[in-house]
Amino acid sequence: MKPYTLILLSALAPTAWGNLTPTGTTITGTGPYTWSYNLQLSNDQDVTSGFAPAVNPVPHANLTFAGFFTIYDFAGYIGGSCSGPAGWTCTAQNVGFTPDDVTPIDNPGIVNLTWAYTTGATLLGQPIGLNLGTFSAQSTFNLVSTVSYTGRGIKNIGSQAGTIADNVGNTQGPIAVPEPVTLAFTGLGLMLLGLVRTRRKPTV
Repeated sequence: MKPYTLILLSALAPTAWGNLTPTGTTITGTGPYTWSYNLQLSNDQDVTSGFAPAVNPVPHANLTFAGFFTIYDFAGYIGGSCSGPAGWTCTAQNVGFTPDDVTPIDNPGIVNLTWAYTTGATLLGQPIGLNLGTFSAQSTFNLVSTVSYTGRGIKNIGSQAGTIADNVGNTQGPIAVPEPVTLAFTGLGLMLLGLVRTRRKPTV
């Protein structure tokens, strides 16, 4: 299967972590499929290292937690396949990890992936923003769906400098492909429903 590229355009909140911005996603492979996200940090945000989130929602006032971001409902996730640049730690869980002041769409039956910046010097958005690198994970699916993401960084300018800045937005992720058996039963059900309708006698 030929690799292809999806260009993502995201709505940005004024206080977002960089508006932690997915500028592009690539899907490669023939199964399992590798989903790679390129992330940008804007010039009004920094990312500090610290402890990976351990509770959900992640408290807004706790500055000991690392900067992090989560991609929600990553269907078909291959355990242990998520990775990121040096200093970033990836975890997989069905709920969260979510900043406590944003509300993404999160199906508790589908895995979420969280990358936390646990080791390294502060990543500085000044003066022109920063390319955070490539973050990836594998899925058994390559069918594209819209999913939520959230991020947390530290404001670096203005009266709010040094305070936490959280954001929520949409990106793209894998969606489960219905099994052939499921599709067959669905088709059979529709056929039977049509047969019943055609046999109904008109009422007087």
